[in-house]
Amino acid sequence: MFEYVERIHFLATPFDLLSEGKVLSMLSQPGLADLPFRYLVTPNSDHVVRNYTQPRLLDIYENAWLSLCDSQVVARLARAKNYPIKEVVTGSELTRNLFESVFDAGHRITVIGCELRVVDYLKEHYGLSKINHHNPKMGFIHDDSAIQECCQFVIDHPADFVLIAVGSPQQEILASFLSSTSGCKGIGLCIGASLLFLSGQERRAPRIFSRLGLEWLFRLLQDPKRLWRRYFNNLNIFPMVFREKPFDGKASHRSLI
Repeated sequence: MFEYVERIHFLATPFDLLSEGKVLSMLSQPGLADLPFRYLVTPNSDHVVRNYTQPRLLDIYENAWLSLCDSQVVARLARAKNYPIKEVVTGSELTRNLFESVFDAGHRITVIGCELRVVDYLKEHYGLSKINHHNPKMGFIHDDSAIQECCQFVIDHPADFVLIAVGSPQQEILASFLSSTSGCKGIGLCIGASLLFLSGQERRAPRIFSRLGLEWLFRLLQDPKRLWRRYFNNLNIFPMVFREKPFDGKASHRSLI
């Protein structure tokens, strides 16, 4: 499988210029489970601010098989500086479309994170019987043995897709560990709360909020105590963009195998 992808960098974070339809087409191709593990990330404004101010995680995004813009806010700010991010591919929407139009009873899926009741719902609602589930303990990313347990679970349960739902940046760090662990195969997707939305455990913003770039506001209103600090910090993206130089027309062209 050969694909040529154009990648740019906005506020230091890499973004691959792909439509959601193209990504779904790539993920629908056979043989992905036979390839060494690779992972997909969907950076939003929270990720971008963190990568800009704390670049220690930048290599994780740079080494991702695909890095897709998850935020209308980021996309619009990028376009204001002439960066050609034309389409937003959110992790939650991509996950929903995978379950509804790509996954079938023959797919092997491993879920890292989430409660068992969420996984049980996915099995029943989508008719998927080949789902394996491992939910690491809280704070596992700071415990080498817990990380190795996750990696071993992926090795012991070969899958076409590994859905990593342990929050950011834990899920991206784990994906990086998996990609460097011999014996891990398949496509890893860092999907945050996407499975909670699918199962109805959390409410997704109405489409009008998403189209207007206000999904963050909907989520903030749902859980202000937990999220206010994160979204307040994300306001730092505006002075960052002010200092950012306009797009210079340079992009890298990568061949994906």
